[in-house]
Amino acid sequence: MTMDTLEGQILTSISGTKYYLSKIIGQGAQGIIYSTVDDKYVVKLYKKESELKNKKKLKKLNWLLGIDYPDQFIKPLDIISSPYIGYVMKKVKGHISLNKTLIPNREMSFSDWYNNSTGGLYKRLLLGQKIAIQFANLHKKNLAYCDLSGNNILINENIDVNSVCMIDIDNIYIPGADEVNVLGTSRYMAPEILARQLDPDIFTDSYSLAVILFELLKAGHPYIGDFIEDGTPEQMTEAYKGLYPYVEDPSNDLNRSSQMLPSDVVFTTTLKYLFQKTFIDGKENRVSRIRAQEYALAFQRASNLVVKCSVCGNWHYAKPDDNHKYICPWCDAPYEKPLRIAFYERYICKIRGQKIPVSDKHLEDFVFKEKSKNIVTKNYIKDSYEENGETALEEYFSVRLAKDGKYYLINQLGNMVALKRVNEEKFSVIKKEQPKPLEPRDTIIFINPKELQNFDFGNNVKGVSFRYAVVK
Repeated sequence: MTMDTLEGQILTSISGTKYYLSKIIGQGAQGIIYSTVDDKYVVKLYKKESELKNKKKLKKLNWLLGIDYPDQFIKPLDIISSPYIGYVMKKVKGHISLNKTLIPNREMSFSDWYNNSTGGLYKRLLLGQKIAIQFANLHKKNLAYCDLSGNNILINENIDVNSVCMIDIDNIYIPGADEVNVLGTSRYMAPEILARQLDPDIFTDSYSLAVILFELLKAGHPYIGDFIEDGTPEQMTEAYKGLYPYVEDPSNDLNRSSQMLPSDVVFTTTLKYLFQKTFIDGKENRVSRIRAQEYALAFQRASNLVVKCSVCGNWHYAKPDDNHKYICPWCDAPYEKPLRIAFYERYICKIRGQKIPVSDKHLEDFVFKEKSKNIVTKNYIKDSYEENGETALEEYFSVRLAKDGKYYLINQLGNMVALKRVNEEKFSVIKKEQPKPLEPRDTIIFINPKELQNFDFGNNVKGVSFRYAVVK
């Protein structure tokens, strides 16, 4: 019986569990994937190879069974060793391939596909953030994924839910300590992998992730501009190898694209810089590539700058044009400047015995969205993401629009939050059960007001810093 005729057959795993195969749901160069009759599991079976290679596969699967994964990687549950080698994992229901959001649907208008069918800019920023966090946490364990592509990332089919899952975890390995069976998908492979110069590692993962994130926002490949689109298949392959300029290269317009969305519409200044760093400097200099956790933070902060147009319903960045007017880039409808919080870091220095503010550094902005919880995360109070990516998205406080037309600051978790009106001298602590309306020019701090007045510099400390925010 061949591997593609196992429908209706029962396979017994090394744990003794029996899996009743129903139908083939996928197949590729490595093997075939079956669903089980109860629709709870999928079984991936590898094509038979030499005895030595089969032993290595079993050894790899046993290793995969015992390691820890980031929470959205679908880990193996069991191993099949006869008559074929493979593994069992839980079936992910209600999810579809990320490719549905990467590859435009030619049966509808681009705007309808980008904004309505797949959720628009806000959805894409949230998905990019979640994907990048998962790979940041994987890389912290010194593990590389090898074959990062839209096929191996699943997203919730409900566009109002932002869950992601990573499948095909048998691609994971320890760089330099394991034999590589999969090099990747050519569209997402780093130039040095396509040139067969190096094995996959965290640097090549970072490159592949950047291509995914770029496509998620721009709906195109970073090296496939009009020049390549109108060229030969050989030029397409050369472009994947990085032999042509980045489509957004500020010093070379040979490979510009008229098919993708303009950078000013989908990138923040930070995202524009990060992608340039990866696809210009990082093309050959691997250490210049932006790490997954930097992309995660940039996508999170970008998601806090978008608003929904009240006319066309499409998400876009709330930023003024050259004439200082707020215009929707999708339908050209004008709108009023939205309310936002601007976050700062103040440094206070002790000079001749006096505590004097020396600098105020603008960190980030958070634009209020009318129909949203407007959750402000801990990284605005402290860059916890840099220390531990898994706590990056923990809520610190939220801001919600009430029926009276005002935005209220809600300290649901009882964190330290204090508010001062523009004409008041003192800060008042916002308690868990007492939401406060926000008004322009209000100041918010995230330390006890008494500490703000009585910083203890000590004998060896010349200055201290703290974060605060201003409503604008």
